[in-house]
Amino acid sequence: ILIMGVVFELPLVFWLLSSLGLIYRSFFRKYRKHAVVGSMVLAAIITPSGDPFSLIIVTIPLYMLWEISAFVVKKDPPEEIEEEDLPTVFE
Repeated sequence: ILIMGVVFELPLVFWLLSSLGLIYRSFFRKYRKHAVVGSMVLAAIITPSGDPFSLIIVTIPLYMLWEISAFVVKKDPPEEIEEEDLPTVFE
C-alpha cells in the first residue's frame, strides 16, 4: 500500500521536473510504449499474488498516472531561432 501511495505522487514529481525545465511532453510521447511495459513490471512487483487479473487491475491505474503526468507537464520548448533567420541592420 505504501508503494502505491508513492506511485500516486508521480504526476506531482513530473510537474515539478517540468517546471524546472527538465522534462517536456515530447518525453512522454517518446517513451509511451516503455511506460506500458514498465507499468506491468511495477505492477508485477507490487501485487502480492501472481494472477493476471490482479496484474491488470494494478497496471491500469499506473499507466493512467503516466498519461495524467503527460497532461500536466509543460508543452514542448519553443523552437530556437537561428542567427541566420534574425533580421540585420542592413536589411
